[in-house]
Order: sequence, then structure tokens, then C-alpha cells
Amino acid sequence: MSENIRCFIAIELSPEIKTALQKIEDELKSKVPSVKWVKPDNIHLTLKFLGHIDTDAVESVKAALGAIAQNAKPFVIRLSSPGAFPTPERPRVIWVGIDKGDKESIDLANSIEEKTALLGIEKENRAFHPHLTLARVDFLKDKSALKNAFDSLKIPPVEMTASKLTLFQSTLTRGGSIYTALHEASF
Repeated sequence: MSENIRCFIAIELSPEIKTALQKIEDELKSKVPSVKWVKPDNIHLTLKFLGHIDTDAVESVKAALGAIAQNAKPFVIRLSSPGAFPTPERPRVIWVGIDKGDKESIDLANSIEEKTALLGIEKENRAFHPHLTLARVDFLKDKSALKNAFDSLKIPPVEMTASKLTLFQSTLTRGGSIYTALHEASF
């Protein structure tokens, strides 16, 4: 009997990128208190959140990722400036963008959207914006704190080569999300 599992498709980050993200978080933590920071080991370049899918559909998603990977080439990702969704004045998500590899990431995300839509997985309404989520914000008392922190933040020019897509299962627990790689498709 099949069940539903929570899944997403992402590019895993190198240890060097994760170390840089930890340093960025450490610098921001003292300036932007009371937000929920994401553990750097749990940060990925998420290309598509699938939501809850039937375990029977996992094989079809794996096949779709294989087809996408066959047409992709490895590319370089480099960290760039920080930002917030929807805006730094009203943040819900704090992130670091990428300035190298953004076009390739967008192309991959669009291919994934098209292929997974054929499997009955709902398309995202918003355009894909490549980013690495650092924190989630429920409430920010000092609205200028984030902008001031961004202005003084130094982003190290760290790069990595992206060469595979990973299908993750996301299990929500009281201690935070646990991510399990279900499948990798190399390009």
C-alpha cells in the first residue's frame, strides 16, 4: 500500500559553501535576533518543492530527473548578495543569492516544473529565483536591522560545481526537518 511523503528536488551544496553560509549566519545572528536559522547542513539550492506525493509516484519523478540530467551539463555556482522575501522591510525568508549559475539553475527549475507537471504535480505560480534560505522570520521588531546587517555583510566569493540533482524526502520533526536523499541524477 502506498503512502504520501513530503519531497523536494535540489542541488546539494559543497562543504565549502556550507562553511561560508555558517559564517554568514554567525555574522547575521548578532544583528538580526529572534529569527529561525537554518542549519547549514540543511541548506540546499531547492529547485522544486513537490509537496506530499504518493510513494508510487517516486519512480516517475526519478525517471524525470534522469531525463533532465541527461540534457544538463555541470556548472559553477557562486554566492552573491543577501536578500529577503517578500522584501527586506517585511522579511519572511532571509537568503543568499547566487550570481554565477543562476541562469543554469533557472533552466533546470523550469525543466523540472515542466516534467513534474506531466506527472500531475502542481506547477509553481511564482517565477523561480535561485537562493539559499538562511532563516525564516515570524516577527522582526527592528525593521531596519536586516537592511543594516545586509549593508555590512561580506559575502565570500565561494564557488562550487553543480553536477547532480537530488530528490529528497523531508520529514518534519520537533527538532527540525530531516532530509533523506532518495535519488541522485548526475549530469
